[in-house]
Amino acid sequence: MKIRLALLAALTSTLVQAQTPPAQQPTVTVLGRAEVRIPNTEAAIQLGCEGAGTDEAAVRDDVGSRSQAVAALLKRENAARLQTTSVSIQPQFSPMQPEPGRQAQTPEVLGYTGRSMVGFVVPVEEAGRIITAALDAGANSVVAVQTQPADETRRDAESKVLSLAAKDAETQARALVSALGLSWAGIRGIDASGNPPGPFPMPRAAMMMGAETAPGLDIQGGETVVAREVVLKAEFRTP
Repeated sequence: MKIRLALLAALTSTLVQAQTPPAQQPTVTVLGRAEVRIPNTEAAIQLGCEGAGTDEAAVRDDVGSRSQAVAALLKRENAARLQTTSVSIQPQFSPMQPEPGRQAQTPEVLGYTGRSMVGFVVPVEEAGRIITAALDAGANSVVAVQTQPADETRRDAESKVLSLAAKDAETQARALVSALGLSWAGIRGIDASGNPPGPFPMPRAAMMMGAETAPGLDIQGGETVVAREVVLKAEFRTP
């Protein structure tokens, strides 16, 4: 009977110890940051073909012929991501100021304006020449120019900056533990799920230009800053 009681007590003690979670080490939490600058080697461009006149069909034909000529040029230049982004034909009405006490009259159509916009991507070093050629072919407005890095370069930078941010966080945690005379016990957790800050383009490019600005057009790509933050929780032991 005594042996059974002893075995039962030992088994109960073992079960209690197994169910008791081990004491966790104290932790310190730090925020690691890093950024990488990469060159903008592509130019995303939007051009407009605009027309105006009193006859809607003539305006439509003018805008259509201009946009077709520009599209043909861009295809010959092997422009990437070529697409028509918008097309519009709108009447222009005469201003109507109804006299007091009289019924408002239907405004008179004075004419029509039309616009077709095309977007595409080309190498930065070719952007100025291609814009000038497109303006000569029939485009008559440069709506936007935005420089950017190539997709593969951006992906490589995002991978690199994440690694740098993680290393920065570990370096900070180890330095903090050492400065306080504590012992490093390892990393408990790391969180990189937050929204990454950026990338931040830092381009130098021409915006909202007309055909008269085309001669000598020079597009400078600038660079993009890819940044990332990582939260690291490290364990330490007290003396």
